[in-house]
Amino acid sequence: MLRRIKAEQLQIGMFVARLGGPWINHPFWRSRFLVSSDEQVEQIQAANVQDVWIDILKGRNLPTPAAPDMLEETDEADEPEASFESELERARELIKAGRALIGNLFSDVRMGRALETHGALLLVDSASNSLSRHSQALLAMARLKAKDDYTYLHSFSVCALMIAVGRNLKLPDGEVRELGLAGLVHDIGKLTLPESLLLKGGDLSPSEEEKMRRHPSAGYRILNEARLYSNIPLDVCVHHHERVDGRGYPFGLVEHEISVHAKIAAICDTYDALTSPRPGHPAWSPARAMEYIAVRVDTLFDRRVFKAFTRTVGIYPLGTVLRLRSGRLAVVCGQNEGETLRPRVMTFYSVAESKPLAPEVIDLTHSDDTVTAFEDPTQWGFTDDQLMAMYAPHAN
Repeated sequence: MLRRIKAEQLQIGMFVARLGGPWINHPFWRSRFLVSSDEQVEQIQAANVQDVWIDILKGRNLPTPAAPDMLEETDEADEPEASFESELERARELIKAGRALIGNLFSDVRMGRALETHGALLLVDSASNSLSRHSQALLAMARLKAKDDYTYLHSFSVCALMIAVGRNLKLPDGEVRELGLAGLVHDIGKLTLPESLLLKGGDLSPSEEEKMRRHPSAGYRILNEARLYSNIPLDVCVHHHERVDGRGYPFGLVEHEISVHAKIAAICDTYDALTSPRPGHPAWSPARAMEYIAVRVDTLFDRRVFKAFTRTVGIYPLGTVLRLRSGRLAVVCGQNEGETLRPRVMTFYSVAESKPLAPEVIDLTHSDDTVTAFEDPTQWGFTDDQLMAMYAPHAN
């Protein structure tokens, strides 16, 4: 994402993508580079360069008071809490910027270039700040992805989920930041696989399955060659498909051999994959994905991490459509701490009368109405985007 600035606005930490003015007059005419010294700034300004194009996804942006950049480094302590509805818009812009950044990151890896972690860490910090302002807005928005964007936005969604779960487990801030980076790069080994395999719907042949199972080890090699010697991303990359009963891959590790970071990744990766549209796999509802994971706790997934995950997103995550005993459909618009099976909901449809209802917000902890089942909204003619537009003003 390029931005044009004046040469006198150039600062250390910015990534120069293009220089304006007569190219022969300055010493950097062939280069795209990260500005790392005052001397570089002075040389560019002395070379009659009027304009500089900086890539704000690979380096610092120029602060603008009216519209701070979504990837700007900020002091989290100064970030006020936000309403769900107001944070959604910021989350939408962050995801848009994140998709571009991850696309550039993956493109660099495919071309054999060095892995650029500066922009990735800015994205992690921006996601972390969004979750601090509102714990659910970014997670809800990140789930609304198109099939064509799965490769890029799956990495971002897992990043956000891993940050949120790490915080719930009260891991140190430094570990949580590395968890976020691990989420961004956990599937980077899939870049070594043919696109036809990644886009194939339905069951894989034994040989295709064998190729797919190589991606964690391939990712580990990519990160090592890129000199990303950060233990948590490396560990998560190679072990996020390990399972506590030893049925995972690539090494068949058992519970005590798998780190808590890889156990977090296993659940976050599975949940986002199940709730996303992919080739041969329509998106599941959040509640159906939670049910799938829940019945596999202690066999595939770690119990302690699963409990932290449910505290993070809820047994019925935001946006889940529930059928109530009263014969109404309702969408989850808030959680009640300690009452995970009785969330705040907004009713919107009468099953008996087959018609929409005027929205009504109900706290199930203070209601005689109860949940009888979770529903697939598409079977009732509603999209996730339509539901979000309805419940966003009432979400907490």
